[in-house]
Amino acid sequence: MNPLRMTAALARHATNPFATRHTRPGAIPPLDDEGRPRNLEKLLAAIDRLGGSAAIRGPHGTGKSNLLAALGETLADRGEQVRCIRIRRPGGSQPVIRALRGMPQGGILCLDSWDELGTLGSLLVVLQARLRGVRLVVTSHRAGLLPTLVRTRGTPAVLAGIVRRLPVEAGRLTKADLMAAFAHHHGNLRESLASLYDRIEERRRL
Repeated sequence: MNPLRMTAALARHATNPFATRHTRPGAIPPLDDEGRPRNLEKLLAAIDRLGGSAAIRGPHGTGKSNLLAALGETLADRGEQVRCIRIRRPGGSQPVIRALRGMPQGGILCLDSWDELGTLGSLLVVLQARLRGVRLVVTSHRAGLLPTLVRTRGTPAVLAGIVRRLPVEAGRLTKADLMAAFAHHHGNLRESLASLYDRIEERRRL
């Protein structure tokens, strides 16, 4: 690619408000169904009431990973021993078991994509965690072995709340743009944001 074109392309990516660096888990505070920041202290107190382990449940692209990242960061800031792992393949329980063995008693293991473990894998991890006195906070699409901490949903208010927290150029988009992206992706916020990224790029070329 011509160096000037490459520089222009990189500049467009860097300033697009929907670029990954602006929307990745942890970049925006987790929002409730009304688009308001969630009360993390209240959720952490709820985890304690549930016995120290819990699941964040919800469909794809509804903010589960973002909420897990925020809870993990808050726990670490408190001085808790926290480790976060994303489970990247079906049945991938062995890396999780190895992580458990390295955790101190009372530590907290945050697991993203818990469903990938399957029934047997998740049972094995829960038993090992209880044996070692390690707490689990996970993201999941369905009910399972761990009590539900919160159910996430993709709502127009959440999408609007995310957009309000992005750089000012997101103001190029109208409410109709947001609603069209939300409807097209059936409430999947992750896919809606990717669609809005493309829309910004298209308008820049006009």
